[in-house]
Amino acid sequence: MTDLPTAGDSGWSDPDTLGAIPPVVAMTYCARCGNSANKGNHVLCRQQLAAEPPIHCTTCRRTLAVERTGADWTATCKKHGRTSGTLQSA
Repeated sequence: MTDLPTAGDSGWSDPDTLGAIPPVVAMTYCARCGNSANKGNHVLCRQQLAAEPPIHCTTCRRTLAVERTGADWTATCKKHGRTSGTLQSA
């Protein structure tokens, strides 16, 4: 016989559940300062984003190319494409 585990062996762990591959954690960044959105206090950043277009991509932290027309804005990330929005106070 062999010492290799079989599907019916209760003493062997499933190799897919051993944690060899860490879970994927999506990192998001502040659109104003570019720092991690999960760290720090971004109250001032949120206040500024109500009156100004974003500066950084929230996915990759790259600087955005922003076009502003009155209260509307369109921001383009080289990697993630275009986003748009309207400012609360223009």
